[in-house]
Amino acid sequence: MRKLIALFSLSLLCCVLAQGQEETYAEKLGWPKGARVLMIHADDGGMSHSSNAGIIGTIEAGTVTSVSIMMPCSWVPEFAAYVKAHPEVDAGIHLTYTAEWDSYRWPPVAGRDAVPGLVDAMGYMHDNVGEVVKHATPDEVEKELRAQIALAEKMGIEITHIDSHMGTLFATPEFFERFVKVAIEKQLPLLVAGGHGTVVKKEDASAYEQLKPYVEKIWNAGLPVFDDIDTSSYSWRSRDKKAEYIAMIKALKPGVTWFNCHPTKPTEESEVITNNRELLFGDYLTLIDPDIKKVIEEEGVILTTFRELKLRRDAVGK
Repeated sequence: MRKLIALFSLSLLCCVLAQGQEETYAEKLGWPKGARVLMIHADDGGMSHSSNAGIIGTIEAGTVTSVSIMMPCSWVPEFAAYVKAHPEVDAGIHLTYTAEWDSYRWPPVAGRDAVPGLVDAMGYMHDNVGEVVKHATPDEVEKELRAQIALAEKMGIEITHIDSHMGTLFATPEFFERFVKVAIEKQLPLLVAGGHGTVVKKEDASAYEQLKPYVEKIWNAGLPVFDDIDTSSYSWRSRDKKAEYIAMIKALKPGVTWFNCHPTKPTEESEVITNNRELLFGDYLTLIDPDIKKVIEEEGVILTTFRELKLRRDAVGK
């Protein structure tokens, strides 16, 4: 009996160890075992001159490695010009279905008449995700998605990925399916975590579980997958975020982690547009601080981009 118990205990221990040693997506993409790979991704390119200046400043500080652009917004030409002048910049499309600020709004790229469910009584995009879910059809969502990509292509932007402003495309299975459909068709990486999900499960465990059935399909279609997604910087509501950023970097688990931020340069314009300017300024002021890049290097964290993830995924093959 004691031998049986010992064998059972050993078997159980082996199972636990095997689970703990499960291959990360970083390893699947060719990084060595235990590698901690980080993408610091800045949203809202093109939203305003202030957001453009903030993002550009953090790119040039060597901390932000990937950005996404809000194609319906007025300051896209300025950011598109920067990206075209700096083709090494990893730039995707921040697929936008909401215009959430009180005094600064934008209409859909496809046109108000083409996607009537995406606009409010004033003809601008709805100011919250719930209204989009209530009024828009999946066909309208896909039409606007394709229109935003087409505009970026027309402007000469080399699109490295697509993601979703305010998470609208994650709001319903029908919206997400259109998101995945176009991503696979155009072979554009999208935002999805299928690995250990240490942070994302704390932020939204139900969403993580709901998206799991799509992970294998996305990977098998030749697109990369993240191990974890971290959007916690939006809850660090101050100008001083240095301690939080350093703690995040030091706590990174092995695998590929996508970390989201909204660096915005303090200007008179941003003071007028936003009602959460302190946290946006905090991302900018922290990410241009040389100590952040120093901690990344000291911790041996590998910075990456969507462009690199796709190249590595292509190298792995199907």
